Amino acid sequence: NRGRGGGGGGGGGGNQGPDKRATAAEQRRVEAERKKREEEEAAAAAKAEAERLRLATELERRRKLQSAYEAAVESAMTTLDSYTAAARLHAELRGQLDPQRHGGETSSPLELERQKFEQSKKKLKSDLKKCTAFVKKIKAGTYPTPKELEGPNHAIRTLNLSRYVEEVASALMEPQSKVKQADVPGMVMLCVEMHRRYATFAEALIPTLLSCVSSGGDANGGGDSGGLPRRVCFRLLTEFVLHGVIADVRSVARVVNEAAGVPTEEGKEYIVTDANLIVTFAKTGGCEVLGVVPRSVKQEVERVRKEVE
Repeated sequence: NRGRGGGGGGGGGGNQGPDKRATAAEQRRVEAERKKREEEEAAAAAKAEAERLRLATELERRRKLQSAYEAAVESAMTTLDSYTAAARLHAELRGQLDPQRHGGETSSPLELERQKFEQSKKKLKSDLKKCTAFVKKIKAGTYPTPKELEGPNHAIRTLNLSRYVEEVASALMEPQSKVKQADVPGMVMLCVEMHRRYATFAEALIPTLLSCVSSGGDANGGGDSGGLPRRVCFRLLTEFVLHGVIADVRSVARVVNEAAGVPTEEGKEYIVTDANLIVTFAKTGGCEVLGVVPRSVKQEVERVRKEVE
């Protein structure tokens, strides 16, 4: 019996070996499937994350493009608004400063403006100290901005400068510091307001400007060497035409013709003698005087037109 029992025990132990191997194989299979599943899930997650990043990048790119486009359209609108506002202002000032009488009227628009000023003179101050300080500021190159000139308390509106007209004109022509292009709008509007009030201002200033331009020399001179640069003088003359300070444009046209080398005889060629002045004239008054719309403005108009369509 012990023999049979021992044999039976040995048979039982022999059966456990295949079972263990089967169990280990199953575990390895399950583990392999688990790893494969995890790898597939990780790959899917990585793919999804890559797609999410791609979409986020594309959305950000489109957002930037849209933002840049909207900024460009807004800039175009601002440019066109500024352009048309300047043209409207020029037309309005030319109407106010028109020296001609129309429709049987007894006074021209400019004469009416000066009559209003004469009636208000009693309210103005003729204080020597304040008037002298105003002239000194101009000579020092401290020019008011157009916005400052509109203020009710600015010196141009509170002082009676009748005795200082020539001094103001002289101070404008002989600044003690270099005139910057940013100063020109304020200088122009100061001259507009002086011309509106004082009949002798233009005749004290404009011949000197024309003399400076006609004398030739360095277009960028002035500043430390004394006097306004020739190019600034010509820009002021052109601005005066636009703003109505100069009603008779023949003197300015003569300067342009000379700079462009307009031939005096038929069949002769143009010989440009001063390209800088021609460029200044084109930039300052090209549209309103010559009817030439700047390329930059055309581009802005086209951008706005596409946006509207």
